[in-house]
Amino acid sequence: MTREQLQQRHADDVKQVMSTESGRRFIWGLLDQAGVFRISFTGEVNSTIFNEGNRNAGLSLFNHVFGTCPDLYLKMAAEAEKDREANHGNTTPESDPE
Repeated sequence: MTREQLQQRHADDVKQVMSTESGRRFIWGLLDQAGVFRISFTGEVNSTIFNEGNRNAGLSLFNHVFGTCPDLYLKMAAEAEKDREANHGNTTPESDPE
């Protein structure tokens, strides 16, 4: 495959995942877990560096999603906000305090 064909296949894969509610929920969970929506700084150098590494991976995913299907990203964000409100601030199992 050519580079362009591989890029198109990757874009099609992202669109396929983002085309379903469960796919969007899964991607949102990955972005949340990676720390894309929060500050990495912890006050401790090694923890901050670790968090920045995770966040960098999440930002790469964010760029793929938003660059490929910005409309579905916005839909995903709206769905996550509804879930957060319905679940008292929690959008992923990892954010559950229990």
